Amino acid sequence: MSMQSPTFEELKPQDVRNYWKHEEREFTPWLADEIAADGVSHLEDVLGLDLEVVAREKSVGRYNVDIFAEVVDDGRNVVIENQLTASDHDHLGKSLAYAAGVDADIIVWIAPKFNDEHRDAFQWLNSNSRKGVNLFAVRLEVWRIGESPPAVRFNPVEEPSEWKELAKRSEGELSDTKQLQEQFWTAFRDRIESTETPLRPRKPKPQHWYNNPIGRSGFTLSFSVNTEKNTLYCGLVIRDDAQAYQELVVERDAIESEFDETLVWKEPEETRAGNERSKILTSRSADLTEQARWDEYLTWLLHQGEQFHETFYDRIQSL
Repeated sequence: MSMQSPTFEELKPQDVRNYWKHEEREFTPWLADEIAADGVSHLEDVLGLDLEVVAREKSVGRYNVDIFAEVVDDGRNVVIENQLTASDHDHLGKSLAYAAGVDADIIVWIAPKFNDEHRDAFQWLNSNSRKGVNLFAVRLEVWRIGESPPAVRFNPVEEPSEWKELAKRSEGELSDTKQLQEQFWTAFRDRIESTETPLRPRKPKPQHWYNNPIGRSGFTLSFSVNTEKNTLYCGLVIRDDAQAYQELVVERDAIESEFDETLVWKEPEETRAGNERSKILTSRSADLTEQARWDEYLTWLLHQGEQFHETFYDRIQSL
């Protein structure tokens, strides 16, 4: 008996203006709500950044930034410039002027079509701007298959390259410890990408922490390493919300019963920047110089991260 050949529908691009008629009144509010909503928005997933919307239509001189945001992990400033027509010199100039006006580290320009000269401009800026300034040109796409509901896709056509950044570093710019941290988090990112897991791959950096979203602004799933104490940590970090921490403390016995490791509960305390942080952590010994044991360390981090996600995700949404 011969098998029937599958039938495929055609994937058809849509005109974005069929869904948003006006950029300022319709698209920008929609995108801001997507970023602010629980869970990780498609744009954040594409950028590999966890964002928090600071302001919509923020005034910068005579004009307004469509969306002014910051990176949850490290507080870097982000400007997002939107348009529903093909890229033009006006929006290119505005995105750069806005970035200068708010001292942005990251520029995200979104449009349904990018002309070569504008994509080349962002590529040139990525190669020649000061270290720490990153530019993304992201194509806004809407697709349908047959009569299916429309699907939005953010497609980066120009983005900073990890390899370019590494190549631009002068020899000795990173200490041995920072290089080791970056290599370790790169291996952890690769482990997440190759595993079916609720954890999200994020760009590795030469620092002692590697953060992950957990479905709500103000809460972060944090992985970190202390190379002086040779200790790995995994835990939940709560920013500026002592009440949320106390509500979780009420469930402490039930929460701890879901873990196979001992949890340490750290009461809210003020950081050097004047913010408030509380933490729920687990830890284990780990010496990053013993690279033969990295597989063991990565397995532990992944397992603990999944336990934290499974235990706290629903609880956080209901706080």
